[in-house]
Amino acid sequence: MKQYLGVFLLLSVFSQWANADVANGDFENWTGGSPDGWTTIDSGISVSQSTSVVYGGNSSAAITVRTGEQSSTDFRQTVGITAGQTYDFSVWVRHTEGHVSARLYVNGYRDYTNYSLTGQWQQLSYSLTASSSGTIEVGLRFYDRSGFDGTEVVYVDTFEPTGTSGGDSDDGYYDPAKGLSGYSLKTALYNIIRDHSAQSYSALWSFYAANDLDYHYEQDGSILDIYSEKPTGSDSYNYTAVSDQCGNYDSEGDCYNREHSFPRSWFGGAVAPMNTDVHHIFASDGYVNALRSSYPYGEVATTSAVSSNGSKLGSGQSSQGYIDTVFEPIDEFKGDVARAHFYMATRYQNVIASWENYSIYGDAVLDGSSNQVFEDWALQLLIDWHNADPVSQWELDRNDAAQEFQGNRNPFVDHPEYVESIWGQ
Repeated sequence: MKQYLGVFLLLSVFSQWANADVANGDFENWTGGSPDGWTTIDSGISVSQSTSVVYGGNSSAAITVRTGEQSSTDFRQTVGITAGQTYDFSVWVRHTEGHVSARLYVNGYRDYTNYSLTGQWQQLSYSLTASSSGTIEVGLRFYDRSGFDGTEVVYVDTFEPTGTSGGDSDDGYYDPAKGLSGYSLKTALYNIIRDHSAQSYSALWSFYAANDLDYHYEQDGSILDIYSEKPTGSDSYNYTAVSDQCGNYDSEGDCYNREHSFPRSWFGGAVAPMNTDVHHIFASDGYVNALRSSYPYGEVATTSAVSSNGSKLGSGQSSQGYIDTVFEPIDEFKGDVARAHFYMATRYQNVIASWENYSIYGDAVLDGSSNQVFEDWALQLLIDWHNADPVSQWELDRNDAAQEFQGNRNPFVDHPEYVESIWGQ
């Protein structure tokens, strides 16, 4: 009886306006030996980067199939689709020994490769017209054939449609900023991202339900809450999109709401378009959101309260230059909130100089200028957090979705080097 090995190559973009782009479908981006945007959970396969056998670009994924380890056989992500849209999926596969076949999976099993055709690339493709909006699985499944000796390499490349997941590889979005540095670069970025299409405050719920979902940690589709998410373990509680929206709350775990990482009291309250700008407003536990209040972010010296994932409220460390109350998210999300602050400093540089006096906490962070924007202590903290916590795949995916939602991007997610170029000490 034939044995089989399954490997699903699924993408991690799920948005209300899904375009089905496969994140890192060209396998050009790798971190720590793993392809960005893909999660290997399959003990029966291993995945490595090949720069010698490629279909396009500079690298491909070399997938080693092993029948001796078949207890878990998935390598997966998710893809969002929109009702009525037609999506043309395809992937290029190259067999080495001819004893393992690959079968395309697009919301069901499709065609097989010709496994006896070795040493050359062959394409699998399938066109899907979505009958409803939501998510589907796409990918490959591998089956061993006669003569299989227990290990065989299959090369995979150019899984399409491929998303850029980081912005401007060919669309010229940041062309006006090329060659600039310092505050001239910041002004150029302001001109690129200003005048976005402001959405309603209630529309944020829809954005969260479609995009702030956990397909990156536990991968269970629950709301990805930055104040409760435990990157290396099981969360203390999980929120279901829509049904667990706040609402009233008495304690942590009651409901999720909309956290202005750059507090809205700092810009005068419920003022458009800042109050609904999704680039700085994250899904978070309602109780912990209230606990954070409008305090600055900072490094905590003496803790007065802590959330379920270890986010802390307390007095600031004297070494950072601010000893009053601060809120400290866990390391996994420090870079995220720092880049959100840099976005706000850039998107609203035409008005941010006047925000210093709206709030005593805002005054502690903002320096009353439109160029540096932040007090020295806060700027150094944000730079440190930005450098220590690099851009994650979730941020890349969220940035894509935010552009669909309101028409602009966070430049510091797409180009982390811009922080140094503008504010470097």
